[in-house]
Amino acid sequence: MTDTAIALLAVAALFALVLSGVHVAFALLITSFAAMALLNTFDIALSLLAQSAYHAIFDYVFTVVPLFVLMGAFMTQSRAAQELYTFLNLVFRKVRGGLGIATVFSNAIFAAVTGASVASAAVFSKIALPQMYRYGYSKRLALGCVAGSSVLGMLIPPSLLMIIYGILTQVSIGRLFVAGIVPGLVLAGIYSLGIMALGAVRPQLVGHRLAEGAVAPSEAPAAVGARASLPADDADGEDGTDPDAAPATAEGSALPTVLSGQSASGPRADASMLSSLLGSLPVVALVVLVIGGIWGGLFTPTEASAVGAAGAFLIGKLMGMTWRGAGVAFKETAITTGAIMILLISAQMYSRMLAASGLVGQVGRFLGGLEVSPTLIVLIFIVILIVMGAVLDSASIILLAVPVMFPSVVLLDIDPLWFGIVLIVAVELGLLTPPFGMIPFTMSAVIGREVVVEDIFVGSFAFFLMMLVLIALMIVFPALVTWLPSLM
Repeated sequence: MTDTAIALLAVAALFALVLSGVHVAFALLITSFAAMALLNTFDIALSLLAQSAYHAIFDYVFTVVPLFVLMGAFMTQSRAAQELYTFLNLVFRKVRGGLGIATVFSNAIFAAVTGASVASAAVFSKIALPQMYRYGYSKRLALGCVAGSSVLGMLIPPSLLMIIYGILTQVSIGRLFVAGIVPGLVLAGIYSLGIMALGAVRPQLVGHRLAEGAVAPSEAPAAVGARASLPADDADGEDGTDPDAAPATAEGSALPTVLSGQSASGPRADASMLSSLLGSLPVVALVVLVIGGIWGGLFTPTEASAVGAAGAFLIGKLMGMTWRGAGVAFKETAITTGAIMILLISAQMYSRMLAASGLVGQVGRFLGGLEVSPTLIVLIFIVILIVMGAVLDSASIILLAVPVMFPSVVLLDIDPLWFGIVLIVAVELGLLTPPFGMIPFTMSAVIGREVVVEDIFVGSFAFFLMMLVLIALMIVFPALVTWLPSLM
């Protein structure tokens, strides 16, 4: 059996194990170790495993993983998201679809301190959905707003996917962070225009009745652990609840009402813009400090992660994080970091097996010999990533796909920085794709039995299409990705 055939069998066995329910890290280790033993000897495979474990986590840059995860965990345990959402509700209160737009931009800012799409989806399922239901939003559109905007968590830095991609490819993590800023803001803008367009074409989707009042998100009983109550929704997206009844919280009590008189898309009229602004400023300041520090050369990504974690702890304590919540944040960080560490070790072993077999080189030569444009190759890669995203989590896709795709990207003279951002958007597209897109299932778990996951997939479809628009824009205008890093 040739070396290439062994590698192909290993890849086929890898996908078979993953689809049968074996964790990706263990599937990678098992197949890579077995293939290396066949390519060489058992002793060499064992030695390579030890080397992979050492080199995968020895790099100083790996420090950014636990520190950025800790920064996001601290912010999730505080009321930072509620304060952001309250302020942005006030900013967009006179815009039709304003609550949806506020959800998008709240997610965009919150993404800059969490770096995780799933965390954003869980948090804003509790905060944004009750408000949108209160103002008569279509259930599916409300669910789609939260699901679609949560993908900003991996596109706007700091992003765990960018860190993993940078570690695997040796592309500067700092430049990746800066490269994600403009596409992230463009996607938030596309989402907002899409919501406004839906509101103009079908006004009933974004609040077809005047609400008698609303509760500020920071006062809502949908705190950590609570679940949003959902209205019934028909095929036209109409709200099926009693127009005069407030939705119930997880405890069954109605959301309290305040002064009336606001528009169908606005928050409570008597909320203080100044106090809301002051409440959201610490989060914005942390974002500017971390990302601006990297862009301006004040911090390396590793130093920025330490500054961000320390700042998030102080802000978290000022914004309601308890000592117990801090303990939960440390525990979540340890679990997440441990999982990523195992994945990186297994991915290192996988990459070395592919290189030793010569499979990666043959794939690169095959693609390079095709008389097609590099853009078509990238489009093929995007389709593969979206399909993988329908059945795998985002980190696993990066670890499986990058070792195979990246050598071809280099051979075809495609900018690795640009490709990294396009790859991340494509991976995030997969998180919204049936049958196993992770974000809809995360939201379903948070909301509970009041919603069927199919409604989330249907509501997310418009946002899926808008993400395709972003990919098209990045292909036609690569400067959307490369311009800001070029100023560093």
